[in-house]
Amino acid sequence: MLALPAIWGGYYVASHEALAVMSVFSVGIVIRALTLVLLTALMAARGELKSLLQARYVWKWLVMIGLMGFLLDTTAFIGLQLSPAGIGTALLKCDVLFVNLISVLVYKERFTALDWGLSLVMLLGVFLVLEIDFSHLDLFNVGNVFFILSALFVSINAFLIKEVQHHPTHPAGDGTIAYYNNLITLVLFSLAALVTRQVGELGRIAGNGGLALALLLSGVGQTLIYIVYYYDLRHEPVWLVKVILLLMPLVAAVLGLLLFGDGMSAVQMAGFAIVLTGALFILLTHSRRQAQPSKR
Repeated sequence: MLALPAIWGGYYVASHEALAVMSVFSVGIVIRALTLVLLTALMAARGELKSLLQARYVWKWLVMIGLMGFLLDTTAFIGLQLSPAGIGTALLKCDVLFVNLISVLVYKERFTALDWGLSLVMLLGVFLVLEIDFSHLDLFNVGNVFFILSALFVSINAFLIKEVQHHPTHPAGDGTIAYYNNLITLVLFSLAALVTRQVGELGRIAGNGGLALALLLSGVGQTLIYIVYYYDLRHEPVWLVKVILLLMPLVAAVLGLLLFGDGMSAVQMAGFAIVLTGALFILLTHSRRQAQPSKR
């Protein structure tokens, strides 16, 4: 599970670099097309392509997952273009609060005060790492609203994925869910790019090695996210996966330090320590709860 924030953090950095050169939908097309090629090759190597034909039993769920995938990417990309990346990263991590609320209100999961406290402490640590100035944070800025919407769509999508994974009569494999999610999202990105005429930007890739590398790394990152994220959702509660993903900004900060020479202030290092400590306590308490039934 700890590999997931590292993969997602790398994907975030790479896609952010690509968005500096190309627009939302054109970037989305390339990333999803690369991911489609990689997923097809992977499923072919595993002999899983025939499982795609069984999707007719859960096609309505898969369409909703694909639609949510398009919406969460589009709103996040638009937010990145309208607001600072640091604020965006922080607001996107508010999905942990949406997930906790959905878990309690819809799925009737029991959350202790410690669960809520550790989640909020880790979220505070994320804000410190990103050096968010709350005195100048305009929550209802247009760009910030898109980030909050993306966090909501991410949360809803996680539960939709888990529903298909554990369908009572025709559960779908992770590869099948990922394939259709990516395919539907690719189709929607392509249509949006045609309508907005952003599709012409694809020509910018030729001769721009930096852009091509950023897109390639984004495609690889998106593929790995599908593999690892879906595995974690299948085996762990959604809320726990989302809490661990609060480590993602730490990965982005470290990559910025190593690749771009970004510095790290004392406040950021304090936030770094808070997030890591919170994650450690959450993992320990969750492991202890899982071990309790075996002792009876």
